[in-house]
Amino acid sequence: MDQCSYQIYGIILSFFLILFLADVCQAQQEKVEYGLETSAYLGLSEALPFWLYANTDGRVDASSSNFINRFYSTYSVSNSSEELHFRSGFNMNGRISQQTALFFTQLFGELRYKGVALKGGRYYDPIGLNDRELSMGSMMVSRNATPVPKIRLGTAGFAHIPGTRERLELDVMMSHGWFTDDRHIDGPYLHQKYFYLKYNHPRFDLTAGAIHNVMWGGTHPRFGELPSSFSDFLRVVSGKAAIGNNAPANDTANVIGNSVGAYDFKAGINFTHFRLKVYRLFYLEDKVALRFRSPWDGIWGAGIEFDDQEGIVTELLWEHMNTKRQNSWIGDPPGRSGYYHNGVYRSGWSYEGRVLGNPLLLIGPNEHFEGRGEISNNMIVAHHIGLQGKPSNRLSYKAFFTYSRNYGTVIMQGEEPPYTPLEELRIDQYSVLLSGSYKLIPEHRISAIAAVAADIGELYSENRWGMQVGLKLDFGN
Repeated sequence: MDQCSYQIYGIILSFFLILFLADVCQAQQEKVEYGLETSAYLGLSEALPFWLYANTDGRVDASSSNFINRFYSTYSVSNSSEELHFRSGFNMNGRISQQTALFFTQLFGELRYKGVALKGGRYYDPIGLNDRELSMGSMMVSRNATPVPKIRLGTAGFAHIPGTRERLELDVMMSHGWFTDDRHIDGPYLHQKYFYLKYNHPRFDLTAGAIHNVMWGGTHPRFGELPSSFSDFLRVVSGKAAIGNNAPANDTANVIGNSVGAYDFKAGINFTHFRLKVYRLFYLEDKVALRFRSPWDGIWGAGIEFDDQEGIVTELLWEHMNTKRQNSWIGDPPGRSGYYHNGVYRSGWSYEGRVLGNPLLLIGPNEHFEGRGEISNNMIVAHHIGLQGKPSNRLSYKAFFTYSRNYGTVIMQGEEPPYTPLEELRIDQYSVLLSGSYKLIPEHRISAIAAVAADIGELYSENRWGMQVGLKLDFGN
């Protein structure tokens, strides 16, 4: 039995172990929800516009028009005191496109007890304090790629710290996952953890935390099996370098594996009829970055949420991303680090052909830029505006406008002086989206969904125009 089979059987075993533990719930409250969505994604050019396929959990094939049927369901049950809670679910997709496929984007089981949650399988798990609905995507883990299967233990969201009069809350998590796709290194693991502390005041709240993701282990085509023992796992958790003859030079000189991390901060202020929020993620690629060597790289966000959720505009968000400096000091040539790229793990911070983090960092070939490994464009300055609203009780909408300046990768500047100035590499791009949902038959929860999107600029081979049309049916008790 190969390593991938062991990983899959481990996921299935964990899933059914959680199902078995759920029997102790002695059900008092049960809830079942399920639904069906069918959509056609149509492009007027060879490929779809960016916002029709980005941040769609890997469902939509970017290379052609799509016809997708999606069936999803969740089941939850709690005991009488609601201290013990079990939930499971799946999301199955059938896609007809240039890359026709039948696949799950979710298949999981979760057990919660007094604010602690154990979850196993494949499930949506974006990481970061960025806005979930209107963001261009977290630089840690967004909803751009199909979720990596994993086992996760942590708090069930923010939990009150005893003795603080509910002023302090804690959110912590650690998980272990398996990369099961076809990639440069076969069968690496995924280690993730984060720690957040939140202070609550009637008028405002402050949140600060740190995030650590590591791609490690697996079988390298030249080095063979990379460090993957339990002692190596402990070194991954603690952020230490590898030891042993089978470790690549990068792992022994720096830390084991390919690390993607961040310092993450957020503040919110409550007013009578709305709430303001700002957040800042400082991106960290390696140990040098821990000392704020490149503090300008990361994401800024600012938004306003209105208490009235049935208005023309219910939320407005602005985000700014800068990945141009890449761990270099002022005065040094930028881009020396190579975000989402790693010299050993050449498939980069990706899964099943999609970037795990912010989708503006491109994976795959680009006619303008020479890539590092699979990553072809990771030096970017972007501005993004997202807004949503509910003009009537039947109609809701969402709109995106994204502008980016793209500079490729460090290779485009040359390996040694004189370096090519970034302005000579710059390519501007605009991507827009307008999507909406209309309740056709509210009493039966049947809705029509539609979207139009466009890409204008030189980043792709041509300007792109496209649309989505579909129906969505939600059921359950």
